[in-house]
Amino acid sequence: MTRTKQNTPRSELVRQRRTQQTQQRLTQTRKTVYRPETIFLPVPPRPVKQTRAPQGKATRPAALKVLSAKKSRRQRYDIAFTMGRTDVRTPGIAIPQFGTRWLSGLLCAALIFILYSVWTSATFKVSGAEISGNQRLGETEINAALRVIGQPIFVANPAKITENLLNAYPDLSSVDVHVAFPNRIIVDVVERTPLIAWYQDGTLAWIDAQGIGFPPRGQAGNLINVVANGDPPPVQVDPAQSSNQKPPFLDPAMVQVITVLYSYVPGGASLLYDPQFGLGWQDVRGWQVYFGQNSDDIPLKLNVYQAIVDRLTNQGIRPALISMEYPDAPFFR
Repeated sequence: MTRTKQNTPRSELVRQRRTQQTQQRLTQTRKTVYRPETIFLPVPPRPVKQTRAPQGKATRPAALKVLSAKKSRRQRYDIAFTMGRTDVRTPGIAIPQFGTRWLSGLLCAALIFILYSVWTSATFKVSGAEISGNQRLGETEINAALRVIGQPIFVANPAKITENLLNAYPDLSSVDVHVAFPNRIIVDVVERTPLIAWYQDGTLAWIDAQGIGFPPRGQAGNLINVVANGDPPPVQVDPAQSSNQKPPFLDPAMVQVITVLYSYVPGGASLLYDPQFGLGWQDVRGWQVYFGQNSDDIPLKLNVYQAIVDRLTNQGIRPALISMEYPDAPFFR
């Protein structure tokens, strides 16, 4: 009994001493611990899963619990650098990204600049055409009808230039246009050859072998003069004829009749045309004679005409008009 009582205070002293040593060791090894709300970590700290000790088992001493909590806290928040609340920002530099849209935009701008420079350059402007084949029509008149003088060569359309020339000058039978860089326009024209000088209502028109009428221009030599007191018969236009060609004023067959009949006109007198009686001339004896609108049986008509004139002269009759359109049924007025 006496020994047990003596051992009890000693064990209590040993336990107290060990507790003091443990507290001293913790005090010596303690480091600065930062509060979590003052530290900015790159990632949020993972929460520590706390486990509850199962019931019925002895719990560890309070000092060991404190040490374990300190160690876990030191592992979670012991950081090698401290920046506090300093906010560090680097200057931002915007670097443009050159993609396909930028490239296409630059190409379009360069193309527009080149087109504008070429379009306004004096090197490509038309100053005048190189004309050949013209005899009565002047170069100034032809250049005026081109409608491209002073403009870039790129607007010159040979087909359009040909149409403009044929519409402006019906005395051109054909036009051939060539365009060459940098500013050349080559025009080759063929003028119509007038055959008949047609006088009607105080105006004069020249007519070629195809019956095309056009204004007189320059000198044409000896022409067949025809004085008309009415319009000739309308000409049937061929649908296959080009729209650029002016329709004939006279039927080509009628032009042939005039040519044949003119060789029988006495003394080089002018031919007459009447829509009712056809072609004829003014006889020097004071009357008009007509032979119709065809050249059939001209020698026969002339023989019959001479017989009628002799008979009228013998009878002292002076007619104003003799019609020989039908040699088997002539008449006079």
